[in-house]
Amino acid sequence: MKLRTWWVETVYENPALGKKAGVAILVRKGINFQVKKQYQDKNGHYLIICGNLEGVKLALGTYYCPNTQDIKLNNQLRNTLLSFNDLPIILGGDFNAVADPNLDRSGTNKKGWGPGGKTLSYLCEPLGLIDVWRAFHPNEKDYSHLSRAHNTWSRIDYILVSSTLFSKVQHALLAPIVISDHAWVEIILQLRLPKNIGLWRFPRELFEDQAYHTYIREQWNNYQLDNSIHKLEPVLFWETAKAVLRGCTIAYI
Repeated sequence: MKLRTWWVETVYENPALGKKAGVAILVRKGINFQVKKQYQDKNGHYLIICGNLEGVKLALGTYYCPNTQDIKLNNQLRNTLLSFNDLPIILGGDFNAVADPNLDRSGTNKKGWGPGGKTLSYLCEPLGLIDVWRAFHPNEKDYSHLSRAHNTWSRIDYILVSSTLFSKVQHALLAPIVISDHAWVEIILQLRLPKNIGLWRFPRELFEDQAYHTYIREQWNNYQLDNSIHKLEPVLFWETAKAVLRGCTIAYI
């Protein structure tokens, strides 16, 4: 497949023999990404580049998880990511697994695909990674993959980010399935604030505003009711809550 085109500055790739694997990361022209290290497996399943993206140190990775949910491969990837210590991570790809069979799969068969769902928690929990699209759309049903053989839809493609980066995410969507049997997942991440724009700070006058206290308690109760299913993932639950309540506060002002 031709990866270089008019908008691509650099291609990082981990190819594989045949058509069953192979991953790549494309860096757009005009993006300042100084890559220091690169990690990959031998069979074209994952690729991670670490460096400075627009002056921010992070790890950017892509993963294709086989249908067999290879435990050895999952261990290798997790241990590699854990070795980065506190380095923020952005990891995207086809995980061949649904996180929640009730929300992430169409049809009447809601049973899990073997260890698939566990693969996501196996990576997310120790690394503090958040499923960005689900955090922005906690109760929505939408899908990224069409299985023509089984005539079912599922959401098996994800972008996961460290909890320390989640507050910088502005937007997340699943695009239509057009060319292949997968949709792309898109997020907009504001790593650095534009010049002359400061950090948002909680307005001090609201500490004494009783009407605001009543309002924000109501919003908090609504949030808990709408997202009760995510209380089992406290990092996701709290990081999403902070973004939601900040938006409610801005709307109140």
